Amino acid sequence: MKKETTLITLKPQNEQLKKWVAYYYFHTSTDEQHFESFYFYPNYLHALTVYRGNDILINFKNKGSKITSSNNKEKLTILYTINSKEKYYVEMNGVFNKIGIVFYPLGLNHFIDKPLNEISMQQIQEVSLNQRFHEILSELTDDTSAEQKLEIVENALLSIIQPFKETALQKAIKEIIKSNGAIKISELEQITGKNRKTLLRLFKKHTLTTIEDYKKMVMFRNSLNYAIRHKELTNLTDVALYNMYYDQSHFIKHFKSITNETP
Repeated sequence: MKKETTLITLKPQNEQLKKWVAYYYFHTSTDEQHFESFYFYPNYLHALTVYRGNDILINFKNKGSKITSSNNKEKLTILYTINSKEKYYVEMNGVFNKIGIVFYPLGLNHFIDKPLNEISMQQIQEVSLNQRFHEILSELTDDTSAEQKLEIVENALLSIIQPFKETALQKAIKEIIKSNGAIKISELEQITGKNRKTLLRLFKKHTLTTIEDYKKMVMFRNSLNYAIRHKELTNLTDVALYNMYYDQSHFIKHFKSITNETP
């Protein structure tokens, strides 16, 4: 077998899933000598990551994780990742078979039967969902094509989909993203009909973060996306002002607090 590493990204095919899933990615390596590492930064998109045949070592103290080959080739590990505050380091070694399900804000909440804070309390954590979901994912093999993987994953998601009824929270997050994180909590109270205390409780229960941290996360992610898309045309002042920071120094301070680097 030719040793190689592939990364394929596909959009949802099912109309119902298109509402909650942004995209899937299928990342595999058949090279025992393969090594790669990267940081991922705060994002209001969040993910379930499915590993087949891998061992996962999560180091919460150093904010990193290491993926290696497992002696159990049938082993399935599902991680939930929501990154709201800091950069996170990932190291991948050798052979791996990884599937990412990347959700829109509150997307995962439509596939779980309890509040998120009862499933996960960490920014990255192994999780166990509905048994049927795991049974369908067990159909995955090393020879499964990306298109076949997509069908299996969508079948697994459809087997556990259910309504998420916290409409006030959905409205609040929609307004935060639309305003690029600049909206005031008092405005959210008016829009949602919920007071500050109730909104804070909903955020902590279903997003594992506070309202202010969620707003900062949106500002940071949008500024990062904007800077990457327009890197040949913009300077730091443009990025800062376009993304609702007070000024360039405000943007630099916020960026450095997350990445430990200057922009």
